[in-house]
Amino acid sequence: MTSQTKERGTALDKEERVKLIQMSLDGINFLRTLHFRNTEFPAWMNRVTELLEKAYGKDSAEYRRFINAPGKSFIVRTDTGMTEEYLRKLDCYETALKSLIYEG
Repeated sequence: MTSQTKERGTALDKEERVKLIQMSLDGINFLRTLHFRNTEFPAWMNRVTELLEKAYGKDSAEYRRFINAPGKSFIVRTDTGMTEEYLRKLDCYETALKSLIYEG
């Protein structure tokens, strides 16, 4: 946790962060069952970014790690290509969230 987060008075303790991050991870499993054109993914993304902003701060390395997790992509504009890209992004977000749980 950064001192900046402490100063704003919005800090979550580690146990709370882990619980909320785990719930976000559970959401990824649900998202994998959906078509790439769904309304749940943007809503999930908003919830998770708000959680991470509250837990770590928008300027934190943890927040940036999650936001930048998918990196750049090259999408083949077919349903198969879009599905593969959607699943790849979910995998990247999952890895980033897991790293937040397992780091010191």
